Amino acid sequence: MADRPYRYPAAVRWIHWLAAALVAVAYLTSESAEDLEPLTSGAVNWHVLAGLLLLLLFVPRAMAHLWVRMPPPMGSSAATRWTAHAVQLSLLLFIVVEPLLGVLMVWAEGNAVPIPLTSWDLPALLVLGGWEDTLEELHEDIGNVFYAVIGLHVLASLWHHFVRRDDILRRML
Repeated sequence: MADRPYRYPAAVRWIHWLAAALVAVAYLTSESAEDLEPLTSGAVNWHVLAGLLLLLLFVPRAMAHLWVRMPPPMGSSAATRWTAHAVQLSLLLFIVVEPLLGVLMVWAEGNAVPIPLTSWDLPALLVLGGWEDTLEELHEDIGNVFYAVIGLHVLASLWHHFVRRDDILRRML
């Protein structure tokens, strides 16, 4: 048991909890983001800021996922390990796909994506006229699936902590 690492490295834990906070901000500001029309109104669009920061966190998060391997909890089945890997991969994909869909949606509306708290913006690199409604629906629908997978992730962590009484949750604290 001495060779089993107890916790994820601090950088991995910080990235994880920062991503969790950014997802919470994106969720809590999703409705108000639509009220800031046009996007360049000068108000800080926290939804856009959270999405862009999540996109920036994707590379270090993906690298950490590849480099840091924690052993599975004692007695976990192959099905449990497969499910955990599938959920982790889904969460990683959501963190890149969801913000990209948001950017594409703004570009389809013919706007540049302003980078909140700066004077910069991301000019539309693609002409996607006519796709704005489809991209908006995809952004919302995939976001809802994302939140459901996050809920499963949280419930599984709590189940491991309170029912299985293993170290899964403590590793990330």
